[in-house]
Amino acid sequence: MTMARPLRALIDVSSMRDNLLFFRKQLGSIRCWAVVKANAYGHGLVAALQAFGQADGLALIEPDLALELRAKGWCKPILLMEGVFDEADVLACVEAGIDVVVHSAWQLELVESSRYASSLRARGPRLWVKFNSGMNRLGFSMVEGLRHVKRLHRAGFRLGALAHFANADAREADVQSEQAILGLLRAVKALDQEIPCSFSNSAASQRLLQTRGGRASSQRPDLPEPLGADWLRLGIALFGGSAFDGTRARELGLAPVMRLETRVLAIQSLESGDRVGYGGRFVAERPSRIAVLAGGYADGYPRHAPDGTPVWIAGHRCPLAGRVSMDMITVDVTDYPDIDVGAPAQLWGDSLAVDDVAAAAGTIGYQLLSGLTARVPRVLINQVHEEGV
Repeated sequence: MTMARPLRALIDVSSMRDNLLFFRKQLGSIRCWAVVKANAYGHGLVAALQAFGQADGLALIEPDLALELRAKGWCKPILLMEGVFDEADVLACVEAGIDVVVHSAWQLELVESSRYASSLRARGPRLWVKFNSGMNRLGFSMVEGLRHVKRLHRAGFRLGALAHFANADAREADVQSEQAILGLLRAVKALDQEIPCSFSNSAASQRLLQTRGGRASSQRPDLPEPLGADWLRLGIALFGGSAFDGTRARELGLAPVMRLETRVLAIQSLESGDRVGYGGRFVAERPSRIAVLAGGYADGYPRHAPDGTPVWIAGHRCPLAGRVSMDMITVDVTDYPDIDVGAPAQLWGDSLAVDDVAAAAGTIGYQLLSGLTARVPRVLINQVHEEGV
């Protein structure tokens, strides 16, 4: 006999695959990294391995999980996006054939001075030199980075060039950043046409789709489609989230993947003036019915979500009423007398876009999906078995 809370996350593996194939169909020969960091944005590596067999590689930041992907049978490229942290990481990447980003002088020194440097050159994991295009997180300046690329190229390392658009999540393109990236692309290819470049994440890839579709190309003839370069890095888009503020994933042609489902645990009847939850933030302005749902901030639901944040219950879009608790939320269902104990609810998913919930809570879909905690069971549905493993 098993007992479980009604809260669970249904992961539609087929929709994950379809989101990848959407880009593959539109962008043709450009290769795709499926980014699976943060436990595949909260969806789980098992689901990612099933869904992304037609990706050209998987990218993440966690060295231990990169090795786990190899152990689970992934035989295509793997990219470690924050690179290595010590000599043991260098050895592990050599032995497992894992590509490595180098973004700082200390990492270059670590790799080149390692006793495994000759093995790295001989066995062929690629070093991806990261350039700072204006975001000022990781990466070398354009001048310094190109100097390292030339030196490493002469030393016999297999190389790649990688950058991140400074305003990648802005709906409109950043001309200055794009011009810098275009100059970098030309400089790298002038050195060696075979050095692959990766500049576009989910947001930049969406803009690339617009360019290929002709909607943007007439406005930006100075920035041709090679800004997509050789490899795309597709993250949030594969999981049915939007990379753009104010735009739902469905509007971008993408299918939702995670359905965070729960049920109504109780109904409270209130009089006008009664308060709900910690601090009594919600005050009933009329006789009201309040539904109590399983699911709270210990599950990853945003504690700071304000009253009015949408919750889907039994076909109705209802407003959050009261402060989010550790294990529960409270929702005003006064206008829907058909809602009762046991009614099905969705905190986000195909009936309620995660981006809508995120916008109401003053955050982004990335945080909600990747922040779903381990105590929420993930249930894989519409499973597929691709050939990447």
